[in-house]
Amino acid sequence: MAALANAPTNSLRRKTSFMTGGAPNVVECLGYHRGAIDTTTISNKPPPVIMNTVRRVLGELGIQVQEESAYNYRCIRARKQELEPAAEESLMDAPNCPPKGVYGPLTEDPGDEVRMSIELTRLEGLNDTYSLDIRRLKGNLRSYKFLYDTIREKAALSR
Repeated sequence: MAALANAPTNSLRRKTSFMTGGAPNVVECLGYHRGAIDTTTISNKPPPVIMNTVRRVLGELGIQVQEESAYNYRCIRARKQELEPAAEESLMDAPNCPPKGVYGPLTEDPGDEVRMSIELTRLEGLNDTYSLDIRRLKGNLRSYKFLYDTIREKAALSR
């Protein structure tokens, strides 16, 4: 029983091999996908290409990104700010302003703050096949669904 408690698990072995100075293989750094699979978030592209695409899409949508690792991001879309009519006109006059965030129609997206985790995982038994897992951590479900669908569409991983 004590021998089982001291045996390293897969994830510990990966981290240990990474920390011992050996150059980690990209595949070793990725965890396995768990749960239902969305076929539109599956890709055979190299992981760095996938994450660059995702990072670009998140930037275009005005979503704040905190990189936890090379293949795992924490993201925040801020709450929609109500603007006065004068403020809206001044925003239209300044076309070089970065977008404040993407918001859908009120019926689909109430504009609440949404926190998400976006992680690239590999599919067990399928070499060089990866899944982009987008999970809601906090926020309105309708707002999250709008963002999830928008990210999937713009990233176009399955094409």
